[in-house]
Amino acid sequence: MLTKLIDKIRFRTPEIEKSMTIDPDSFHFDQETDLLIAGFGGAGATAAIEAHDQGLSTLVIDRFSGGGATNISGGIYYAGGGTRIQKEAGVEDTPENMFNYLKHEVRGVVKDETLKTFCDQSVENFDFMEANGVPFEASYCPFKTSYPPDHYFFYYSGNESFPPFNDDATPAARGHRGRRPGISGKAIYQPLKNAVRTRGIPVLEDTKLVSLLKDSEGKVIGIKATQVKSSILGRLSHKLMGHLQIILRYIALFWPPMFNLLASICEKIEKGMGESIYIKANKGVVLATGGFYMNQSMVKEHAPDYLGGSPLGTLTDDGSGINLAVDLGAKTREMDNISAWRFINPPASFAKGVMVGPSGERICNEMLYGAKVGEYMMKDHDGKAYVILNEPLYKAAYKDLTIKKGLWFHVLLGYFFLWLDCKKANSLSELAGKLGISPDNLDNTINDYNQMAVSDQPDPLGKPKDFVQPIDGNGPYYAINASYDYFYVPCPSLTLGGLVVDEASGLVMNEQDNPIEGLYAIGRTAVGIASSGYVSGLSIADCVFSGRRAAQHAASSEKASMTKNAEASA
Repeated sequence: MLTKLIDKIRFRTPEIEKSMTIDPDSFHFDQETDLLIAGFGGAGATAAIEAHDQGLSTLVIDRFSGGGATNISGGIYYAGGGTRIQKEAGVEDTPENMFNYLKHEVRGVVKDETLKTFCDQSVENFDFMEANGVPFEASYCPFKTSYPPDHYFFYYSGNESFPPFNDDATPAARGHRGRRPGISGKAIYQPLKNAVRTRGIPVLEDTKLVSLLKDSEGKVIGIKATQVKSSILGRLSHKLMGHLQIILRYIALFWPPMFNLLASICEKIEKGMGESIYIKANKGVVLATGGFYMNQSMVKEHAPDYLGGSPLGTLTDDGSGINLAVDLGAKTREMDNISAWRFINPPASFAKGVMVGPSGERICNEMLYGAKVGEYMMKDHDGKAYVILNEPLYKAAYKDLTIKKGLWFHVLLGYFFLWLDCKKANSLSELAGKLGISPDNLDNTINDYNQMAVSDQPDPLGKPKDFVQPIDGNGPYYAINASYDYFYVPCPSLTLGGLVVDEASGLVMNEQDNPIEGLYAIGRTAVGIASSGYVSGLSIADCVFSGRRAAQHAASSEKASMTKNAEASA
């Protein structure tokens, strides 16, 4: 009975309404604007700023109070090609070099032309961020880590230093961390939010997108939303749920259905105390509603191997924006592409170990960025992974776990790895038995690794030689559980796929590969730069790139319309 109840909570499907076809000349709208942006996270805020600066009247709605995944993220912004921070840190980089590296990460998910534009505009978009108050600093982190400690705010946030990524690109640090102690997401988002407010752009909070409005020709001309505003109790209750999802997100990392419970309560409040409002959008609707990992029914449909991971994001990452567009005939892609993060550095001694899968064979270069490690683990090794250490490396891990080399959560999770479900044995064969893997395979893997470690040959998987040392001795040996389903150290996950968009405009494409007029998608709602290979900061950089692109296109269509009207009048 309890299992059925938990599954019902876990696989609940958020409600959406079908699109409505209306006559815009006779329909009563509550409000009217040029560009309507649904979602007030990093992508939505960027689009709002750009649209306003391009001369469009702009209106933003958000189910809660804004922030999205950007506000609770690590606050890394991926930029290169010669940013101010790179120059101050003495890092040489060019757009061409950035492009050559990212081609390996992006793997054709967008056209080369689009990726080149992203790289060419990287400095400009970085300057846009700084101009809108986002603080960055050129304090360079001298060691490879998944996230730098508080005295460093510029670092290698991807796989730039390792083959094959450095085969035709010179390694360059591009991870620009927002200047703020601790988790830096607020350092990225809050200045953008303030920039929206300073411009006087109206933001309707506690307002949920529920349907898209179209005319008889299929052009999107507005939205229907549910707004919790008339009841003081309703507003307070709804805002409480919005704050609770942030406060309880660490619990939800271990028990994801927590988010679904909160979402269910929110829907009851919205349905019982909300009012329907209709907003006309003369130049288009921008979907900035996030991804869909919170919707485990969609994950089960598109990427069942990734069920049960720890959700990265907020309640609004429930796929509702994607599904509303699909109802209009929109095309999706990369829906089976989930980024699962398995970070094992810090402590650095873990990365000096050997990560093996259930076959006992080595998985990958242990120094790779955590999302890439997770990709190898999930796609090639059924989500199972164990880091094999000898006694010296195991003891070194305790010394590595300091706030000088990581933040508090690095230290906490490092100890969880060491204390909880860590297997210990006096021999490799005994350790293999405890892990349920082939003793011969594990023995061969470690022997081959040891021979390579004491030779002059490079690591065939590309780990730097100073991180390659023999896993030898007479025991004991240790196995750190790094598997996807390891409860004590959750594996954060987010969706990378979404709506297919025209890469020159951001307009959503239909199944016939034609743009749906009046409908844009940005950030993780759309297929973009980060939809194949993920490195820290690439998603937020894509939010800025795609958000500005959509706003600029909407503004250019406005200017084209004005020119046409002027010519007709003449």
